[in-house]
Amino acid sequence: MLWAGSNPTDRILMYLAEIGAGRCSISDDTVLAEPDLDMQQVMLGLLVLHEDLTYASQQRAAAEAMLRGVAEERERLLEDRRQAIQARDQFLAIAAHELRTPLATLALLVDHLVATVGPASPNPPAAASPDGQQLGLLRRQVDRLTRLVVQMLDVSRITGGGLQLTPVPLDLRDLVRDVVDRFELEIARRQVSVTVDAPGPVHGTWDAARVEQVVTNLLSNALKYGAGRPIEISVHGEPARALLVVRDHGVGIPEDEQDKIFGPFARATTARYHPGLGLGLWIVQQIVQASAGRITLDSRVDEGSRFTVELPR
Repeated sequence: MLWAGSNPTDRILMYLAEIGAGRCSISDDTVLAEPDLDMQQVMLGLLVLHEDLTYASQQRAAAEAMLRGVAEERERLLEDRRQAIQARDQFLAIAAHELRTPLATLALLVDHLVATVGPASPNPPAAASPDGQQLGLLRRQVDRLTRLVVQMLDVSRITGGGLQLTPVPLDLRDLVRDVVDRFELEIARRQVSVTVDAPGPVHGTWDAARVEQVVTNLLSNALKYGAGRPIEISVHGEPARALLVVRDHGVGIPEDEQDKIFGPFARATTARYHPGLGLGLWIVQQIVQASAGRITLDSRVDEGSRFTVELPR
């Protein structure tokens, strides 16, 4: 097709229109057959332009196809991951529910045996009878399994739609003291000094069971990783918030691991010799965040860790 006969400008415009439409009537033969050398050079340049644009279009199409493939593969992997997580959560929920009843029965049986042998005593294990020592060890293992079951249930609840909180008025100072009293035997067994600095009541509206879980997990963490050194707990109130600080002087957490320590199943390298699932601090953070608060960590290896919980009142 020729526009206006042999007018070079019209021919160039025609070729450009063809190239813009994705085709080109120029070929090596038409270039060689062109008698005008200047026009021959123009046609050659237009042919190269067409070939470059065609190549670029092909490359773009190939890249887009590859990106679509990557996106589809990513979506497939995400769906596989969602299904795997859902299956895991269902398993954890079922396993935890199935384990609660036999563990509760076992705990009652151990308590009965302890009462038969003799009343519980906060004395160090060395002062207890051999039977008492064995029963104390058994009771601690039952408690540990019970905590693991509770953590498994919490994972299922959190990943299944978040925590359901029931805020009620309470005194954080009394709650912390109750938790410390509950750890009395464990504290005595480890021969650790635990002090509570709580000069006055700290009233607020929080979910009592969940806040108790926060204190329990932090104190349990301090006892586990505190290397037998003193633990300090402080509870103070400010006009708009309550502050809970749990400080140990144990193994500490490396600086490059502190950002991820609140992740699920995350464990610091300094904790590798201690059993656990790595869920305690994650659950603590989830509870604190669900309560519109925040938790921060200040830690140094071989100097210990300080966890600070801020809760709006």
